[in-house]
Amino acid sequence: MIDVPSATVVWDDLATVSEPSQPTTPPSVLVVEDETSVRSMLALAIRAAGFTVHLAVDGQDACDQLDAGLAVDVLLMDIRMPRMGGIELLRFLRSDPRFVGLPVIAMSAYSDELQEQEVRAAGAVAFLPKPFTIADLRSVLDVISGPPAR
Repeated sequence: MIDVPSATVVWDDLATVSEPSQPTTPPSVLVVEDETSVRSMLALAIRAAGFTVHLAVDGQDACDQLDAGLAVDVLLMDIRMPRMGGIELLRFLRSDPRFVGLPVIAMSAYSDELQEQEVRAAGAVAFLPKPFTIADLRSVLDVISGPPAR
């Protein structure tokens, strides 16, 4: 595990990360966050960094979109959400062959060592404790998906 400012990237898990399907297409990120203002801020920051952004209001919404055929390069999700939280979403993704290799970045305002261990055990490749900076998020996205073409 390597620290990227306030984020923890699990390098061992990055071996399973697949390359974006088309290098000329900006990498796409599904942001799964129940707080409207946080979801909007993340979308603006990630778009400004050159990524394509899709939004889900909770884990169930993310499952529904992915089941319907949404293809993304990275999933960025909160841990605590209504209907389906982040740990349940991770378990769903890791149990479905279509999404086993999808890199997941978990984020939470309730960060402690136990939660980080649970997130890693469930299959996340990185953990961002809230609050984090846009630079921290960008660093993790660039490591996982490669920087978008400029």
